[in-house]
Amino acid sequence: MGWSSAAWCYLGGTCADVARARAWFVRDRRLRGGRGSWVELVGSELATNAVRHTASSEKYGRMGLSLEFLGERTVLLGVLDQGPRFGGPVLTPQVVDRQSGELNPGGRGLWLVDRIADFWWWEGRRGQPLFLRAIIRLDREPDLGEIGLDLAS
Repeated sequence: MGWSSAAWCYLGGTCADVARARAWFVRDRRLRGGRGSWVELVGSELATNAVRHTASSEKYGRMGLSLEFLGERTVLLGVLDQGPRFGGPVLTPQVVDRQSGELNPGGRGLWLVDRIADFWWWEGRRGQPLFLRAIIRLDREPDLGEIGLDLAS
């Protein structure tokens, strides 16, 4: 069995740490020049979910980040949260199906992840820390469905 080539980083659980996570996910030279824009966006959405919905944002909270290249054109990234907030609801990640033109804020992060990543999932037990992971092909155009957004421009 070989060694994993995954890089790991632990950050706090604040909005400023989400910005640090974005920068961390694209620090590798292979992701420069716009090549890592999808990695940056998906990593940012997963980190934002950890901060907004889990104990990662509580005092002394943190989130773990991982990034691994699977060949030259594919990246596996992940965000590990700290589970539900004390006394808060036990949530599991799910895509919220919004109607076209709906202007309510929030609920689109995992929708974006679902459209950009080739595959995403979460590991762990409900009510405990969860590890959200996504596989992204660097040369892939995302499936933005019927809304007609062009995120690449």
